[in-house]
Amino acid sequence: MATSPAKGAPGAGAAASEQIMQLSTAYMAPACLYMAAKLRIADQLAAGPKAVAQMADGARGVHENSLYRMLRALASVGVFKETEPRVFVNTPASDVLREHVAGSMRDQVMWMTNPTHFRVFAELQHAVETGQTGMKKVTGFEPFEFLKRNHAEDREFNAAMSALSSQFAPAVLEAYDFGDLGTIADIGGGHGTLLCAILRKHYGLRGIVFDAPHVTAGAAACIESAGLGERCEAVGGNFFESVPEADSYVLKSVIHDWDDASAIGVLSKCAASMRGQAGKVLLLEMVLRPGNDPDLGKWVDLEMLMMAGGRERTEAEFAGLLGKAGLRLTRVIPTKSPVCVIESVKT
Repeated sequence: MATSPAKGAPGAGAAASEQIMQLSTAYMAPACLYMAAKLRIADQLAAGPKAVAQMADGARGVHENSLYRMLRALASVGVFKETEPRVFVNTPASDVLREHVAGSMRDQVMWMTNPTHFRVFAELQHAVETGQTGMKKVTGFEPFEFLKRNHAEDREFNAAMSALSSQFAPAVLEAYDFGDLGTIADIGGGHGTLLCAILRKHYGLRGIVFDAPHVTAGAAACIESAGLGERCEAVGGNFFESVPEADSYVLKSVIHDWDDASAIGVLSKCAASMRGQAGKVLLLEMVLRPGNDPDLGKWVDLEMLMMAGGRERTEAEFAGLLGKAGLRLTRVIPTKSPVCVIESVKT
C-alpha cells in the first residue's frame, strides 16, 4: 500500500507514488459502489444507524463480514460512516445512493459500475491497439444491439439516462429558451424525461419523442404520467433511416455515441426533415476543453471509446460535423451541468 515519505525527505517522489497507488486501486471503489447500490444499503440506513448484521439480514444471502469490510472501505472515502464498531450511517455522499429521492444517483451508479463495464474496460488494450470497442469484443455485439438483447441491462441503461436527463434538465432550461421552437422532436429521446420537462415549462410547444420501438413504450408511459398526452407523442423508428418531421430537433447525449460518419448521417436526417428554415437543431453534449485541467468529458470520452465507438468532441469538431450535415453552428451555451447547449440552424 502507499507509504508516507521518509522523515526529512522532500516527499515529492513519495507523493507521486501515492497518487499512482490511488489511481491504480481506484477500480475497487466503483465495484463497492455497485454492490452498495444493488443491496440498497443507503435505503436501509435512511431511518438512521444500523448494524452490519441487520443489513446483512435485510439484504438476504449476504456474508456479514464481507459486507462489513466493503462498507468500511467505502467509509474511508466518505461514502457511509462507521459511528461505532460495525454500525454505519449515511453521509451526504451515500445519501444520494438512495432510491426515489431528489438528486438520486442510484440509477447512474447501477449502470456505470455494473459488471459489464468492468469486463469491457478490461479490454482497453484491444481498443488502443485496434480502435474497436471493448463492448463488441466482450459481448459480440455493439452496445444498442446488446441492450436490445439483454433486458435487465437495457432497463438499467434507460433508467440511468432518464435520471441524467432529470438532473441536467433544470440547468438546460435555465440556460436556454426553448419557447419559440414550435414542435420539437427529441431524437434518441429515451423515455422522454427531457422533452417532458421542456413541455411543462413551455405550454405552447408540442413534442415528439423518437427512439427505437422497444424504448418508446417507456416514453409513452412517461408522457401520460406527465399529463402531456395531448401535446406529445412517442414514435418508434431508426434515426439512421428517417426522423419525424418537426420544426426543431433536440438530441441529448446522442451524437457522442457515434463516429463522425454516423453522426453526420443522423444530423443530415434532422436537417432534411426540418419544416422551413427557422428551426433549430440543438445538441446537448459535453464540449471538451483544451489543456490539462480536470475535465469529466475526457473520461466520458473513454466510455465512448470502449462501449459505443463514439467520442466526445471540441467546439471546432462539433462545428465540422454540423457543417457537413447542412447545418451551421450558431452558438455554444454553457449550463450549470456538465453539458452545453450547442445551437445550430440550417445553412
